[in-house]
This record gives sequence, C-alpha cells and structure tokens, in this order.
Amino acid sequence: MSLYVKDICKFLENIAPLQLAEPQDNNGLQIGSFFNPVFGILLTIDVSKDVISYASEKNLNLIISHHPLIYKPLSNIIQDEYKGKLIYSIIKKNLNLISWHTPLDKISDGVSEAFIKALNLEGSDFILKEKNENFGLGRVVYLKKSIKLKDLVEKIKNLINNWVMVVGDLETEIDSFGFCGGSGAFLKDELKKLRINTLITSDVKYHYAKEAHEEGFNFIIIDHGISESFVLPFLKLKIQEFLKTHNINIPIEILKNESPYKIFVYKRED
Repeated sequence: MSLYVKDICKFLENIAPLQLAEPQDNNGLQIGSFFNPVFGILLTIDVSKDVISYASEKNLNLIISHHPLIYKPLSNIIQDEYKGKLIYSIIKKNLNLISWHTPLDKISDGVSEAFIKALNLEGSDFILKEKNENFGLGRVVYLKKSIKLKDLVEKIKNLINNWVMVVGDLETEIDSFGFCGGSGAFLKDELKKLRINTLITSDVKYHYAKEAHEEGFNFIIIDHGISESFVLPFLKLKIQEFLKTHNINIPIEILKNESPYKIFVYKRED
C-alpha cells in the first residue's frame, strides 16, 4: 500500500479533530498536494531553514510542524523575505507541509500531558474544559506528596536542560500544579478557582508576573517551543502504530528546535 499526504491528514484528524482548533488558527495541509506520495516524515515544532534542509537531505518529503508556517492570511509571497524564502524552499525541494496546532493542545494525551508524563507524573483533568468535556486546555497535576517549589523547578530544569524562570517563593510547599504548553498565563485564574497556586507555562508577560507575585501565585516559565516539543515522540509513536496496521515502513524522524533565547545573569559584586 502506498501512503499519501491525504492519509496522514485523515489520521491526524482522527486523533486531534480540526473542529477543536481555535478560530484564528490555521491547521492542515499548508504546502504541497493531498495526492503526493509520502516517502518519509519529519516532525518538528517550528518550520525553519534548518528543518527544510534536513528534510530534503534525508528524503523526508512530509514535514509535520506544530506551529503553522502560514498563520495569518498572506497578501503576498516574496522570495526576499524570511517567510517567503521558506515557502519557496519547500516548494522548490518538492516537500509537503502539514501543521497541526491547537487541536493537539486540546486532547487529553496531547501537548500538556506529554510534558507531564516526561516528568513521570500524570495529569488528572484539564485546567479549562471545552463544551465537550473530553477536550480542553492545560492539565492539572495532584502530587502524592507535597514538595517545595524549588524542587519542582530543579526537576524541570533537569528534564529540559535549558533555562527556567520563576515567579514566586522557591521555599513554598506545593501539592498540585497546572501545566499548559505554549502561552498559558491566562489560565492563572482558572487554577485559582481550583485552589491551585502554581502554573508551568511560557511567554508570561510582565503584568501577569507582577500580579501573580502580589497574589502569591507561582509561575514556572520555560521556552515556548521546548514546552511543546514533548508531544513529538507521542505523535511519532501514534503514526508508527498507524503505519504498522497498513504494513507501511517509512522513516519518521524528530528534529527539535533550539530555544532562540540566551539568558545572561547579572551578578552584583559587593
């Protein structure tokens, strides 16, 4: 049996339905043809020139990204501009691009649960449920034994091997927390309703952080792309299971994106 781009789109629709997408989101096939055969798959969070080059070199002619390359409607595609260069390169190298974004955020085994499982923990429920309560944003974790905030931070730092920022008292004892991959600071008030005072997420703006500090709410802030990258092994496994049932054997690889941030800590000399 041959595998086509349309088969992968249908598979993704089955595990994370497009009806879950946020209204402004852009999911599905972005570049290519539904009827192109698939020889190999590359999974990534963001499309970049390195991702495109790697896919081409390895003959992985279908890229599946979490973040859409084409998010807002395009009024032009100019080869001299960054996004235009990427689009031209994908077409020139005969690659196909599928993006599957917020639907993967909202399934129970999706972006947030994948990170929690990497911590050897398990989410109990969504932070914010959809009308269909089988779907939602973020996950709540109840710990069997309370720990200090600094111990959770250390565990996260060891897992991601990257920078971590904290809003809150590191000595605070916590018995539960929320996690939301990507930009989830808006879920703070939902957690407070559940009497949970800690959220791991990304992209926390100054005024959210300041307000949380005054309220005694804790933020553990990590890189946006890294927070979502733990869904890629989950997705790879699901695709492998799907292909196995159809006796299809093609390479599936993961290419993780580095954090664009470099953080320098100022140390005052007394």
